[in-house]
Amino acid sequence: PKLLTPVKRAWKEIAFIMNDDDDEEEEEDNQPAFEDHYEARRRRKKDEAEAYKKQLEKDKEQQLLAKKHQEELLRRLAKTTIDSSFDHKKAFDYSKIRSYKSVSDYPSYAKPNQLYVDIKGETLLVPIFKQLVPFHISTIRSATKSEEGAFTVLRINFAAPDMQFKNRNDYIQAVPQDKHFIQELSFKARNSENLERSYFNIQELRKRVRNRIKEKEDKKSLVIQKELKLLRTGGVPKLRDLSVRPPVTRRKSTGILEGHQNGLRFINSRDGVKIDIIYENIKHAIFQKSEKTTEVRLHLQLVNPIMCGKKKTEFMQFYIEVISSSQDLGHSSRWNEADGLNEEQEERRRRKKYNKLFHEFTFKIQQLSQKYGNPLEFEEPFRQLAFNGVPNKEKVEVIPTHDSLVALEDKPKPFCLALNEVDVAILERIMFGLREFDLTFVFSDYTREPLRITAISKKKLEQVKSWLRTSEILHYETRQSANWKAIMAHIREDTKAFAQNGN
Repeated sequence: PKLLTPVKRAWKEIAFIMNDDDDEEEEEDNQPAFEDHYEARRRRKKDEAEAYKKQLEKDKEQQLLAKKHQEELLRRLAKTTIDSSFDHKKAFDYSKIRSYKSVSDYPSYAKPNQLYVDIKGETLLVPIFKQLVPFHISTIRSATKSEEGAFTVLRINFAAPDMQFKNRNDYIQAVPQDKHFIQELSFKARNSENLERSYFNIQELRKRVRNRIKEKEDKKSLVIQKELKLLRTGGVPKLRDLSVRPPVTRRKSTGILEGHQNGLRFINSRDGVKIDIIYENIKHAIFQKSEKTTEVRLHLQLVNPIMCGKKKTEFMQFYIEVISSSQDLGHSSRWNEADGLNEEQEERRRRKKYNKLFHEFTFKIQQLSQKYGNPLEFEEPFRQLAFNGVPNKEKVEVIPTHDSLVALEDKPKPFCLALNEVDVAILERIMFGLREFDLTFVFSDYTREPLRITAISKKKLEQVKSWLRTSEILHYETRQSANWKAIMAHIREDTKAFAQNGN
């Protein structure tokens, strides 16, 4: 065609190219965003499916464990029956209490118009119509002293059948109930010297008699231990300068722990008192290093209690304080960084030294016990599974071992739970909004009351559940705290029905 219009006809003058690079870049930018979105969604669905699959596996494990647990319970009930009426055998016969055989045995220096406490005869002599009447100290329930104007008043309450007792009174249960009893006597005087002395002596004598009777009952209830066979040949494994819980004497002292053929012997350095612990009587032997604690310790949980001093104990604990638990803030010397570094180095050195000493001792004891046919293995707490809780009265670090759950620093006595005695575990107060939960252990022996660890952080819930599954302990969750006293009473009424039907 022929163009007649006089205009520019060069291609570069009449054509232009639209630049679509920006749009392509935007599409390229948006494409990865969409891809990331779908990838995240696909990954999330995959994770949810895996989590659901794992949960199904966990539920299946729990169902199998519950079935196994029920079968074991029925087998156990077929062999033995749970007797709810436990027979408390008394080592002290209160029905045979007698202060004196005759009036001639009265103390010669007791006055007929004054109260007198006979420490040797464990008797309170009371003036009634100018005659001294004896009351054995076991018959006294309580004594109180008060001031009424210019007079001092001493009230003595005696045990009587119709009175409500907070604790069991052995004397009242032992004597015939058809006798006449005096419930209360009051004495008033201007001169308070004799009443105050009598009040003090009554309290001290009651305490002394209670302790003596308890010690006698404890000794009667003890299982007779085998005699310790001393190691005569070779070196005797020893740990020196050990402190002990519970204390052997009233004063704080240290001693030496020795390993022998069939047991351990602790010798108190102050007075030479010896305590023998037979390997067969040790339920759990635990060695706890000084990592986050100020002490390195050996804890022995016993099968049958032994006497430590004048008291019965179910555990023995030996420890050394690696670092001081207190610091003198009033020290006059100047403190600088060099002193701090030196102290830290000394602490590390002492930790390493005593951890090594205790570890070597436990290794030698394990070899020695195995050699003489009484194998004993020491457990170590798994600190990575530790959680804080309240097993007794205060919040402490609770740590699982292979066969137990322990809090060795708990007071007044260390907490040690044998896992093979646990029937089922209940996770309580598992609900949204709460930061803490409780863990209750029900024992295989239904005559025992369940044990509860309270105030565990919710952050540790999955960790605790994982540990329970690993330990093959059947566990359940509940939103509320259970009334275990009522529940256990219901279970004890018909244990067989509970084992078969679960209610």
